[in-house]
Amino acid sequence: MSATVPKAVIYTSPKRSLYVGKLEPVLKRANVNATLLVSTGEDLTLLSASGKPLVHRKSLLVPAGLDISIATRNANIAVFFLDDLGADFATLIPQMKSATTYDNGQTILSGLRHEKDIITHANFLSKTRPSSDEVFTMVESCIGYSAAAHTPLTDERVAKAVRLIRENCQDNMSVAQIAEQVNLSVPRLIQIFKQVTGTPIRRFRLWQRIFVTACKLAEGLSLTEAALAAGFADYAQFSRVYKELAGGSPAAAKNNTEIRVSAG
Repeated sequence: MSATVPKAVIYTSPKRSLYVGKLEPVLKRANVNATLLVSTGEDLTLLSASGKPLVHRKSLLVPAGLDISIATRNANIAVFFLDDLGADFATLIPQMKSATTYDNGQTILSGLRHEKDIITHANFLSKTRPSSDEVFTMVESCIGYSAAAHTPLTDERVAKAVRLIRENCQDNMSVAQIAEQVNLSVPRLIQIFKQVTGTPIRRFRLWQRIFVTACKLAEGLSLTEAALAAGFADYAQFSRVYKELAGGSPAAAKNNTEIRVSAG
């Protein structure tokens, strides 16, 4: 009798999320937050837009706003969705060994110096389900993030815009309304939001709705109910956005993933 394959697990919070499990054989997604991926098995292969292999590594650090293709080789992978305002990404940069220039000239870093420790943690999470508090403490340790050592964001207007998007995600607050709240014109908000976060504000808003959808699923709602409650027009829009930003099928993800939500 074959052993039961454990579900993937995602621990998610407004600040960071961590997924541990298998992904699509070739992961294609529009990276919203900066992301750290660490394979517990075979190396990950970063692919160019034409499918050409660029680098083979167990760990990749991908900046926000970059569309990527990665061959996963059916390995269990720890995916760290890093904080919105770039503190985690800045902390991880000096911990990476190599840099590769991607199609559009952006740099993807690889070879995290302590990736073996993260692999140990990921294997543990695959077999057990510790509390969210334990996991997010572990996540901060893996990243090496220290609030005391972090220089606060200088543009409070972008930080406020991020807070407004999180707090009003389900209400479909428009970009114009957000701009008015932070005392900026729409074009200026769009410009500096992308400069600070690395991703367009409209894409960021859709990504936040995916987070809310996950929270609603954890409460027991169906996919359609959760998508509508998160502010999507209908299930078709949610499915389309999920495939673009997360990769794969939302129905398959729901069936194969355990969702743990933290309010902190």
